[in-house]
Amino acid sequence: MTSIMYTVFHLASLQCSVRPEISPCTCETGKAWNHVELSCEKLESFNSVVDSLANKLNADTNIDLKITHSQLDDLEMRSFTDMNFNLYKLRMQWNGLRSLPEVPFRGLSNVTYLSIGDNELDEIPKHALSHMPSLLTLDIGRCNIRAVQQEDFRGIQRVTNLILVSNIIRRLDRGSFPKSLLILHLGRNQLESLNGSLHDLHNLQSLFINANNISSLDGELPDGGQLRLLMAHNNRLERLPANMEGMHNLETVHIHCNQLRSFDRVLRNAANLSEVLAENNELEYLAQDEFASCSKVETLQMGCNHIKSLNSSLLPLLKLNSANFSFNDIEEFSLAEIHGLRFLKSLQLSNNRIQRLLVDPRGVKELLLVSLDLDNNKIESLNGALAGLGFLRILNLANNRLEHLQVGDFDGMVRLDILDLTGNQIAELKALETTLLPSLKILKVAYNNITKLDQEFKGLPVLCQANLTNNQISTISSELVTNTRCKNHKVPGKLEIHLDDNPIMCDVRLNELCRLMAVQEARIRGRSQCFENDQEVCTVLPMLYKVDLPIMVTNLKLGGREDAKPVMQMLVPQLIKSNDELLPPIIATLGNPVIIGTALVNPVISPLPPPLLLTTTTPTPPLPLPVEPEAERIESTTANAVITTTTKETTTTTSTSTTTESSSQVAPTEVITTTAPTTTTTSTTTPKPNETLPVIVELQEPNSPGNPSNQTDVDAVKVEEAVLVPPAGEDPLQQELERERERERELERDLDHEAVAKTEYETVEYIPNLVQPPVASDSLTPPPSKANALEEDSESVHSNSVHAEYPHAAQSLQIPEEPPEE
Repeated sequence: MTSIMYTVFHLASLQCSVRPEISPCTCETGKAWNHVELSCEKLESFNSVVDSLANKLNADTNIDLKITHSQLDDLEMRSFTDMNFNLYKLRMQWNGLRSLPEVPFRGLSNVTYLSIGDNELDEIPKHALSHMPSLLTLDIGRCNIRAVQQEDFRGIQRVTNLILVSNIIRRLDRGSFPKSLLILHLGRNQLESLNGSLHDLHNLQSLFINANNISSLDGELPDGGQLRLLMAHNNRLERLPANMEGMHNLETVHIHCNQLRSFDRVLRNAANLSEVLAENNELEYLAQDEFASCSKVETLQMGCNHIKSLNSSLLPLLKLNSANFSFNDIEEFSLAEIHGLRFLKSLQLSNNRIQRLLVDPRGVKELLLVSLDLDNNKIESLNGALAGLGFLRILNLANNRLEHLQVGDFDGMVRLDILDLTGNQIAELKALETTLLPSLKILKVAYNNITKLDQEFKGLPVLCQANLTNNQISTISSELVTNTRCKNHKVPGKLEIHLDDNPIMCDVRLNELCRLMAVQEARIRGRSQCFENDQEVCTVLPMLYKVDLPIMVTNLKLGGREDAKPVMQMLVPQLIKSNDELLPPIIATLGNPVIIGTALVNPVISPLPPPLLLTTTTPTPPLPLPVEPEAERIESTTANAVITTTTKETTTTTSTSTTTESSSQVAPTEVITTTAPTTTTTSTTTPKPNETLPVIVELQEPNSPGNPSNQTDVDAVKVEEAVLVPPAGEDPLQQELERERERERELERDLDHEAVAKTEYETVEYIPNLVQPPVASDSLTPPPSKANALEEDSESVHSNSVHAEYPHAAQSLQIPEEPPEE
């Protein structure tokens, strides 16, 4: 048998291979052994076509000839019979033909297929067609035909397929179509009425009248049960013809994009109906027996209507596979509407007015529903109405009014892959903690009101993507992903948690959370409004927040006590810049370090207002204090020591009576230090570009061997300017009070002029100053003793002394319970 088939194919191939002289036409073997396909393109004349093919092929070979994109102005000068072969299919598209002469087509009695579409014909060539009595398929589509007249098809009464699509036909004469027609395509014309031209086509099985201007089909369609396919969409139909009730063989009905208000139950007897497309109409009501006998319907598209209730009309559709009722006016829905539809896989109820979901008392275990769309409705609670859908894989509840998820809402959904809760008003996902969704891979809860995440993913063992963008999340527990390991098609992967536009994206603690998530095969992704960067947030954060510098601790012995507490020396990294611009407040340094007392504030940890500099505009001479006991005189001598720090750009002198002023940023290498009543030695090193160096501050006791009490003069601390002594005869106390009042007035004017602006993210942790606030104007209190300096400072923590000392500073400064780790 194989050898016979090879021989037949070989003989057929010889018909083309032994005729190279047919060029420029080409030859291909057909499906049958005596079938050959000839193609002639871009020839300059019909005469060249005839000369190329005449007497080149066997007379008994069936020829399928295609002539396209050629110039056939001389068509009437020659005939197809001059080629001397058996022509049974003829295609003449895209040749710019305006008419078909009769002469070339004489003798083509064996032609069964003729395509003269895609030309410029303005009328049906009835004279040429009369010479092809065996014609079964005629394609005159995509031309300029204006009308179909009674005599146009007289010569082809055996034709079964007539294609007149995409013309400009306005007129159809009665009796013009052959009664043998099985398929008639009149789509995309300009018909307003069929004019009774189809009423006698009792054999018609497929009718295409789509994309016309037909407003009524009453009395137009042939009676009987032969019609199987009706394409009447994109017209102006207001109702279906009554005789459709007797069309028992209807299989496909496309009537979408019309103006239908009701089906009038004309489809209830269509026992073979399998597909109904009726979206974009004006349908308002479905009768309970609308599809009474339509048990074979698989696809039902009823979107974009005004249907208010399904009215149990779907229950007879036992083979229903896909149903779409989106963009209607349905107000409530129960799974009882699809009870018993074991083949239903997809149900779309989006963009309705559904407020309530009702529970089916008979249960939902028989349903094999895979996809359910309930998005863009008004659902406030699920009420467990969807629980038990064990085959459901996609559940879309986006853009509803859900505020709370109840325990049990998703019970039994063991195959659920995608859960979409986007655009609701959900405040927490606590219900998911006790819900097991063993197959859930994608969770979408964006644009809600969630504030924290604790153990919500506990019952989601294979979650791979959680979209939580645009919420109010400020807290995420490290236990969130303890039981979650992403698996997609049983392949392990990383869980992606998207947190764009959440408060936590501006929290420094996210840096540590990123590391904890990475250990558990999860990662946080998204962009923060606090900085601009296209990289993943967990990739950028270590560079922005991490400071790998040692912490220097120096013991401060006060009054010779051995149990003195150590004082923390905090370190300030160099200013970070990005693209020559300062980074936003949460991550940007705000200039020079500010040393207050013996503690150094690190602006990198959290945002600060512009730094407060401890400076004086003019050097003020120290004043001798009144006679006091010997112990206090020693302390006063130490308190009057002047400390000066000199840098490349500025020299600042500070004393015990130093006041505070706000000024603009200074160079990164400038450090201004003041202490009372201790002596502070500050060492600074100019950092290299892109290098962060620690600032070390040592605190020493005045009476220690390194700083004897008799060396607290200018030479002991290397003061570069002399200490001025007040002239004799004047009251030192009165002069000191006057100077205090003047400095306070200057401070108020400067602070009013350069007010400290608040930042958007004021979460700075304040370390209090050991320096006491300025004394009152009516009394002069001696400086506190060094033995109780830390005790008084600890009391000032609770009174927020920074506001008392600097009334115009940012009011969001907070007192830390513990010093920051970095």
